[in-house]
Amino acid sequence: MSSYSILVVDDQPDNFDTIEALLPSEIYRLYYANCGEDAINLLDKFDPDVILLDVMMPGLNGFEVCKRIKLMSQWQGVPIIMVTALSGKEDLARCLAAGADDFIPKPVNGLELSARVNSMLRIKKQYDRIQAFSKLQRNNIHSLANDLNEIRLDLAVGFPNEFNSPLNGISDNIEYLKQNIDRLSLPATLQLLEASERSVNSLHALTQKFWFYLKLIVETPIPSDLDISLPRFIIEQLLSDRFAELPIPSNLSYEIESTKLAVHEDLAQWVFSELLEYVFTRYRDDTYLKINGKIIDNAFHLSLSNRHNNQGNSLESDMSGLIQFNSSADENSELKIGLKIVKKIVEIYDGIFLMSDITRDEIEIYVTLPLASESASMNELQLKSPTMFKQNRN
Repeated sequence: MSSYSILVVDDQPDNFDTIEALLPSEIYRLYYANCGEDAINLLDKFDPDVILLDVMMPGLNGFEVCKRIKLMSQWQGVPIIMVTALSGKEDLARCLAAGADDFIPKPVNGLELSARVNSMLRIKKQYDRIQAFSKLQRNNIHSLANDLNEIRLDLAVGFPNEFNSPLNGISDNIEYLKQNIDRLSLPATLQLLEASERSVNSLHALTQKFWFYLKLIVETPIPSDLDISLPRFIIEQLLSDRFAELPIPSNLSYEIESTKLAVHEDLAQWVFSELLEYVFTRYRDDTYLKINGKIIDNAFHLSLSNRHNNQGNSLESDMSGLIQFNSSADENSELKIGLKIVKKIVEIYDGIFLMSDITRDEIEIYVTLPLASESASMNELQLKSPTMFKQNRN
């Protein structure tokens, strides 16, 4: 059964004893203050749900105490019942003018007291619900404002640069065809059209990524105990798809420890596919691409590096260096849309995302993600690629 806190303010201890006898202790916790000054000073300590306030007291009278409490934002929602021997209409009007929510005459009747206290408690509950909802709404509005600012910044700065590249490619090819169509051979024309088609596909993929990124911001997924994915399976499948008809090059190595992540399969697919896609943009015949995934301190640590030398550090030293690099780097440095998706998903799961552009061709990325609990059921695992992921590669 719920227990409610009631502060009784009266300069006569006998009146407190009377009220205490009328209100059952199993339901109500009664606190006592023998003057108005003490009542105000003890509000934080007692945190009352209802205040029973005597009108006629030495020092601050009940009217003044009521006014002061109602001026305090933290306590203005606490119902105040004035307990008074006064019965004139003017006196009762003064109670209401001071901010009292109700009043009860002396001598106090047990049934009336209980009824009025319960009525005020219902009002207090409703007030608390409204305040909690209002706070939630303010937090949601603040969060939405931050999300909109982030989207606005991306629209103004980052995304146009990425969209311009394929658009310029299409525009340049069309312009070249218009000016040279009579002199171009069929193979040359087909080559230009194929290049334009690649730009169109790239633009389509960027559009899909853009909408998925907006969805991540506006409808941020909530991690669930049922979220589970296999990083080694996903990465090996992505590499297999990339080198479907070719052997994996000798300057590419990977070592992924088998484990289960507490990350939704679709979101894990996005993370690893975008990371691989980005590092492969730097991959050259004279660079060495290394992919390492290990369990360290109850988390999955993934390192991707593309360098001109084949000397690799441990995951721990890679992370230490990247933390130092990222702490000194410009926080406003622009990420590609794919990496923005990765960073957002990693943040959702309270992971770490670090990266550094060492040279034009060299890149290093470090990501941590949570491990699934031992009790996670493999029956919940669905090994499928998200629809958007498939669209990006069509």
